[in-house]
Amino acid sequence: MADDRDTIRSVAWRELLPGLHLFSALRMALSFRALVLSAIALVATSAGWRLFGYLFSGTSDPHFQNQIELNSHWPWELHLLVAPSAGQLLTPSDWDDTSPLLIAWRELSSPFIHVFTSQATFAQTVYWLLCALWALAFWAFIGGVITRTAAVSFARQENLAWGKAAGFAQSRWGAYFAAPLFPVLGAFLAAAFLAVLGLLLRPDPGTLADAGLLAAGALWPLALFGGFVMAFLLIGLFFGWPLMWGAISSEGTDSFGALSHALSYTYQRPLQYLMYAVGAAGIGLLGWYLVALFAVLILELTAWGVSWGSGGAHLTDVLLTGATQTEVNSVGSAGTALIHFWNNCVRMLAGAFVFSYFWSASTVIYFLLRRLVDGTELDEVYLPEEQGLHGLPPLKTGPDGMVEAADDPAGLAGAVTGEDPAQA
Repeated sequence: MADDRDTIRSVAWRELLPGLHLFSALRMALSFRALVLSAIALVATSAGWRLFGYLFSGTSDPHFQNQIELNSHWPWELHLLVAPSAGQLLTPSDWDDTSPLLIAWRELSSPFIHVFTSQATFAQTVYWLLCALWALAFWAFIGGVITRTAAVSFARQENLAWGKAAGFAQSRWGAYFAAPLFPVLGAFLAAAFLAVLGLLLRPDPGTLADAGLLAAGALWPLALFGGFVMAFLLIGLFFGWPLMWGAISSEGTDSFGALSHALSYTYQRPLQYLMYAVGAAGIGLLGWYLVALFAVLILELTAWGVSWGSGGAHLTDVLLTGATQTEVNSVGSAGTALIHFWNNCVRMLAGAFVFSYFWSASTVIYFLLRRLVDGTELDEVYLPEEQGLHGLPPLKTGPDGMVEAADDPAGLAGAVTGEDPAQA
């Protein structure tokens, strides 16, 4: 009999190519819960941005007014349901406008980026800061639920119950909300220091201006250090903030721990992070192509079937303009509005995939970077209900007065379940 001990029977492709784990983000992003939660957060975010736009609509700055108008659309008005072409699938330069990972990254980062625009007026800065904080408040919870569910699903291959995921995100909402703000606060403190130094450069008449310039020149290394601090914090924030949600959801850490993990992984493994991000962008683009195509087919085939009875021209008037060829009363107008509402729900769920995939993929990327930097296995995730299992066994006082381990592990079970052993 031939010796087949050296025959290769299987290949652990995910061990050889860890990036293949990113395909699991597609499955997690397509869960109905993740899509509904993302849709709710999108509507809430848009509602707040429209409200802030209304408050600042009296501006006389045409550029600022244009920014407000572009930022005041409802999600279903953004025409997201355009499946990318085959050329866009194969052209990375087009991914910025077509890949879910990059679209969501840009949309959620945009308000913070505008805050740090040097040409922005005070009103613009306040407007964008309000938009940033409003979006962060909602996505701190919604993103927490999605990333917590994704973390448990990826590590344990288990479906986390809605109540547990929501409870986890609610208990750590402050950590999700505060973690991205610490670098922003640090940048503002450094800017305040530079502003004080800038007082020396004010164009005052006389010899004081020359003395101020001399003092500023002597202190300029401190100004450059302040710029270095701001650059370090803001670059780390721009690229690493999605990892903060993954850190809290998988480690159960606080905002400082999330910030530490995000900056550490971003700066210690920048090339691997870039490779995983590129891979996730390409995989997400493929998933978005299928989701958008499926949603478009739902709408088109529904209209095709209904047109058999209503007539194509009449249905086109209703779907495109909301008008009809015959006069209708308020009841008919309500029916037309309902048709548009349900069609927009389909568009919303499809568009929500962009953000559900972003949170799912960023969680998987966090796990992969964590293994590279810390050597932590991919199946390790923080589970509060298991923390008591790793402690010391319950103790009791024996007949001789010595302390010894309890014979009955009910005390340990009580520590895990939260029950009182004496009442069990």
